[in-house]
Amino acid sequence: MKNPIILFFLLIHLCLLSGFSGLQAQDLAQIGKEKPLRISGSMNIQGGPYIYLGDGEPRNEPFWWQASGAPIVSIYGWQLPFSFSYGSRNRSFNQPFNRFGVSPYYKWLTLHFGYRSIRMNPFVMSGLQFLGTGIEMNPRGFRFAAFYGRFAKPVAQDTLSSITPTPAFKRMGYGAKIGVGNRRSYVDLTLVKVADDTTSIPSISHSSDVKPQDNLALGLGGRIAFGRRINLQFDVAGSLLNRDLRLPAIDTISAIKPIEKLFVPHLGFQLLTAGQASIQYSHKRIGMKVQVRRIDPDYRSLAAYYQQTDMQSLTFEPTLRLMKNKIRLSGSIGRQQDNLYKRKSYTSVRTIGSGNFSWSPNKDYNLTISYSNYGVAQQAGLLALNDTFRVAQNNQSIGFGQQISRTNKRRTFTFSMNATFQQLQDLNPYGTYASGENKVWFLNLNGNNIRIKDNLSIQGGMNISQNQFLTGSYLLLGPTVGISKPLIKDKLQAAGTISYNKGFQAGISSGSTLNFYSSFNYQVSKTHQFNLTFNILHNSTPFINTGTFTEIRILAGYILVFQHK
Repeated sequence: MKNPIILFFLLIHLCLLSGFSGLQAQDLAQIGKEKPLRISGSMNIQGGPYIYLGDGEPRNEPFWWQASGAPIVSIYGWQLPFSFSYGSRNRSFNQPFNRFGVSPYYKWLTLHFGYRSIRMNPFVMSGLQFLGTGIEMNPRGFRFAAFYGRFAKPVAQDTLSSITPTPAFKRMGYGAKIGVGNRRSYVDLTLVKVADDTTSIPSISHSSDVKPQDNLALGLGGRIAFGRRINLQFDVAGSLLNRDLRLPAIDTISAIKPIEKLFVPHLGFQLLTAGQASIQYSHKRIGMKVQVRRIDPDYRSLAAYYQQTDMQSLTFEPTLRLMKNKIRLSGSIGRQQDNLYKRKSYTSVRTIGSGNFSWSPNKDYNLTISYSNYGVAQQAGLLALNDTFRVAQNNQSIGFGQQISRTNKRRTFTFSMNATFQQLQDLNPYGTYASGENKVWFLNLNGNNIRIKDNLSIQGGMNISQNQFLTGSYLLLGPTVGISKPLIKDKLQAAGTISYNKGFQAGISSGSTLNFYSSFNYQVSKTHQFNLTFNILHNSTPFINTGTFTEIRILAGYILVFQHK
């Protein structure tokens, strides 16, 4: 193997597959201090009858039950999580060895084995999981990371199966990051190589969307602090991508050193770029952040998740704090567009604007007001744009909320109100897309009173929402009332709520729902807990097939919580 880095990580990878295992980050300095065996997590079982009365068909089985759990076994601090679910509807069992990994660390050194992910650069290597090995070193003033592993296992094409799996080539990769600095200021250089193995599965049709690919990505990122108030952050990357390795190689380019050792371009290969940068000023009263972002059309790194491409944007985000942070204002304004290379028929331009205001004169009152305005408009690209079909829309929303609380020796009372308005407008002069216009209003009122001597809580609220569109309107409103109280020296928690909602379409009644829910939770000890719930739903919608019906659900359950000393 030509590359010694690949050889080194391959050897560690083989050692891993021969039996080394664990999960999560493990501090090697704690080995020997942990107990040999610990069990934590919980298990529960619940079940009960389901009763259906009225029109239509029942939506559940007459009796439902399920046992589930998520126990965690810890051996000298190495945690092994399990989970299972078994019941009248489904059966499943998951154990950690399906996707298993460990990241032991000691001071500034971290090792990765198994299924792991490492973040290096958002446009190069950004959290995509691989099966393999890796290392991260962060001593003072130095930053280093490297990995080698498999990103995808081979899946052969099977046209005879009843459920045809999507074929996939075996995808391997390696990479490294080297940098200088600390968390406050640093500069990193990242190189990642990912390639599909064309021999890992039998040949598939050239017309298939699945093609063997090859990628070499190089990134530069960092953060530079100028004093305590100004910092600059940036991430830029370039990606060489072969979208189909079965196409002929381009000899005149592949002969250029050192490219030939890392990347051999084939017909149709692409060199794409992506980047973002921001500069931020922070003061105890004012702040400003300016951010730019640009991603080429079809940009792709095989070690990073898919992200929006063919876009560039510029945003300004100011903040202002007054009266010892009792008043806070923030906002953003910007512009975003696509069709960077003028290859599309039309260009879409979005304007972005939002603002937020909050006022907290004391701990008992809080007021918030928000406004956002997002617009999109098409411009001519390759083709001339006909005004009749030009997309021009505006989406704006306004939000208002306040919360009031009062506390004395007898009670604590809280009242909140939240209201929003949202509107989508068609700005096309000919009203071509006016059918999509709508207005939405929403209002929520909620009050809660807690009696301090016995923690009796009584709450009530009201919801009102209206959706107005081209062909009509729909109104939904209704109250909610609830009560809860701890009993038997706080071992039993009893609660109940009842809510009613009434709908109107174009001013005519369109049905209603009445919902009652109550629960009882009895804590025998820290380990054992019993619960019982009742739910009654009455629905009346005469204009649909289900018509009027009533559902009754009763569930009893037991929870076992594993406690370790």
